[in-house]
Amino acid sequence: MLAELTSGVGRRARLDLAYWLLAAISIGLIPLGPFHGLALVRMAPTVVLAFWALPATRPAFGATIAYGLLAGAMGDYFLNTFDPDLAVFGVLAFLIGHVFYIAGLRRAGWSASAARRSLVTGLATFGLGYGAVIAWVNPLQPVRSIGWVTVDPPRLVPVSPALLAYMPLLIGMASVAVMRRGSRVLALGALVFVASDSIIPLNQFLLPRAHPSDLYATEALLYPGYITYYLAQYLIARGAMAEAAAPAPTT
Repeated sequence: MLAELTSGVGRRARLDLAYWLLAAISIGLIPLGPFHGLALVRMAPTVVLAFWALPATRPAFGATIAYGLLAGAMGDYFLNTFDPDLAVFGVLAFLIGHVFYIAGLRRAGWSASAARRSLVTGLATFGLGYGAVIAWVNPLQPVRSIGWVTVDPPRLVPVSPALLAYMPLLIGMASVAVMRRGSRVLALGALVFVASDSIIPLNQFLLPRAHPSDLYATEALLYPGYITYYLAQYLIARGAMAEAAAPAPTT
């Protein structure tokens, strides 16, 4: 796994630096709250990663990994406009991204070891349970203002149904990554993605907010949410690039 992360120097090192610098800026702006242009800042790291990954992953995955990253970047954009009408498109963009990931990852062979089957069973149990909790809590709430956006008249933010559809697809993507014969770094990235996308709905939909118009329950959870998100996309891209450069199946 270490060899996959350290393979390649020079241009890759510069692109690594660019990605993590943009990610650090995005995370570092959390204390400022929402502002005009934040959506572009949030999506910038993943856009860079997508254009970096496109030529490097094409031999083994076609354009699926790059398209998955670009879909994620669009999700970052829509969710960070803080426009209630666009929030659902953010979730749908991530849904599309996972469809691209699954399309690319399924090309490898499968390893049905007991450890991998157990991990997939755990993922499925977690996904179903978490989705049930979200449905039970019913997070749709009347929103009157979000950041600089005034919502008049107040409305319910239509994220919950898309979120319920999103969780099974996320778990499906992670399960495919775990069961396939290929990069362990990529599989780790998929698992980190599950961790990230468990933190975000916890903060935005499940934990109580001080005021109905608040974007999230606590700012503190934004940090692990974004750190794990950017790490997940990076590991998926780097694992795919290493596999495309030296497609040696691992078990």
